[in-house]
Amino acid sequence: MGKISIIKEKDLVRDVVLEKLQEMLPEHILTAYNSDEFRLLRHDEHEADLMIIDMNTSINIIDAVHTYTERNVKIAVWSSELESDRLTELFRLGLHGYFYNGMEISELLFAIKTMLNGTQYIHPKLGAVLLNDYIKVTNRKPTRPSGILTEQEWNVLEHIVKGHNNGSIASSLFISANTVNNHVSSILKKLHVSDRTNAVILAVKNNWVTL
Repeated sequence: MGKISIIKEKDLVRDVVLEKLQEMLPEHILTAYNSDEFRLLRHDEHEADLMIIDMNTSINIIDAVHTYTERNVKIAVWSSELESDRLTELFRLGLHGYFYNGMEISELLFAIKTMLNGTQYIHPKLGAVLLNDYIKVTNRKPTRPSGILTEQEWNVLEHIVKGHNNGSIASSLFISANTVNNHVSSILKKLHVSDRTNAVILAVKNNWVTL
């Protein structure tokens, strides 16, 4: 069975979330630790497949990230802030997941399954912060890799990056909304991302398109 660890101070919400997730993920063992409990763990005994760390805990998150990524543990951080220097630093580490407080159980379940399947998860509210961070440090001419998307799919992706909805994209490219829907589905599948936000982040991060 796989193991998932949640590093978060004990409260009623944490315990309810843990109980609900355990019911929905019976093939995994979920364990919660507060800051003091986490510090007492011996690293060689703590072998989780996925570790979710609340940024409001008092542990040294950067140190924990470095320690466990070296052991091939997938790491996600759970933030209650949309902007902070520490969050920006964690973005640059390219972790497997970035959660935002207030996520519904269904969102948490989707995020966890996404990461366990090897795909990065970024909550939509944190996506804009990540994009702004990359925009500040890069100003290069975009380069499209060959063999990933069709020409029309690249055009659709450029519009998605600019924040256009499917109706606007259809009007701009003189195609039907249904065709746009099909292109969007194809883009997400080919880029191995779960939603439009992560497609935008991937495209900007790899300098395929610019804002």
